[in-house]
Amino acid sequence: MPLTNAEKQARWREKHVRQRRSAQRVANLLVKRSLSDDDVADLAVELREHLNSYGVALLRRMLNQVTSADMEAVTRDHHRIERDQWLRENPRRTAAEFDRLLRNTSSSVWAWRRTRSEAATAAERAAWERDHPGRPWPEHLCGLSDREYTDYVRWLRGRSRTRNRTWRTPR
Repeated sequence: MPLTNAEKQARWREKHVRQRRSAQRVANLLVKRSLSDDDVADLAVELREHLNSYGVALLRRMLNQVTSADMEAVTRDHHRIERDQWLRENPRRTAAEFDRLLRNTSSSVWAWRRTRSEAATAAERAAWERDHPGRPWPEHLCGLSDREYTDYVRWLRGRSRTRNRTWRTPR
């Protein structure tokens, strides 16, 4: 009996989830062991025989370590974006005032941040319940299985893609 389209899609997803998990395991092993550059090159040649180009690309992504400079740049960008949003909502305030108020955890900036995060969490919960009727929203991701976590991240990524396509920031 031929497979239905849903069964084919499920097999394809399972295959690619296995490939990602396999690439992550190899990356973890390479990071944990102290290998010379020649050893890593030899291992890469060996892996190339067993991985297709998709698997090699996944492995490269898994091995790409995030440096502290990268994290600082991301933090600076998030701070700038958040400050710009706050300044748009509070036109008579200044960036220096935002930075000063941010240091005090009982300030209006922290209340503004809490309100925005609670609204974002409520919107995510509502979207999850709309897209997954009858399934509880996974409030704590640490309790999810590998498959459930992968599915959740895929759903979240797809949701942000469609939201970014339809929603524009007012200027």
